Amino acid sequence: MQNCRFNISCQFLYSLGFTGSLLLTMVPNVMAQSQPGWQDWHKITGSDQPLPYSSGFSNLELGGYLEYQDICAQAASAAQEPFTYWYRLSDLVLAIGTGEVENKCQMGDEVVATYRSTAVLMGIDEPYCLRVNTDVGGGLRVRDKRSIASRQIDFLPNGTEVFSLSLPALIMTDETGRQWLSMEQRSGERQLEGWASVSSGAGEYVNFRLCDPDV
Repeated sequence: MQNCRFNISCQFLYSLGFTGSLLLTMVPNVMAQSQPGWQDWHKITGSDQPLPYSSGFSNLELGGYLEYQDICAQAASAAQEPFTYWYRLSDLVLAIGTGEVENKCQMGDEVVATYRSTAVLMGIDEPYCLRVNTDVGGGLRVRDKRSIASRQIDFLPNGTEVFSLSLPALIMTDETGRQWLSMEQRSGERQLEGWASVSSGAGEYVNFRLCDPDV
């Protein structure tokens, strides 16, 4: 295996055969570099509890994280080398409270396994408030489907406060990479159900902000 200095650990990881959100490979730590749409990596230490996010919102994601932890622990035991553990949050977590977290364990400078799942910023209570804050056009079009070609059903000017009914908020990515937020309810007498563009892609401008900047 290329880029694999620890043969016992590499053979161990290959034998597991996991797929999906778990990335199991011994590769140089190029992931330490910044990526569009993601914050920097943070090393997890004993003084980091609680972490600034919560995760594990479904049995599938919780089970995947437990598998990730088990894989890291077994690989560390097999290699008899100290491991370090890290996390990074997507930009959306800090901007609108819901996004993704990626965890990784590594041996020296080589990443052994990563796991990505939904994350919610700590300190947010539901229902929570988002404010429209676009950089062009003065507001957001709300559409009936997750596509810029779909029918427009409303328009939300900048400053409009939108309330999500639950956490985590439902965010979907279309085939172009555009991220869409499910609009479940709006303040005032009018009710609203549809989709609004969060951003045109990972690392691009985010069209919402948390109403409470101190969260």
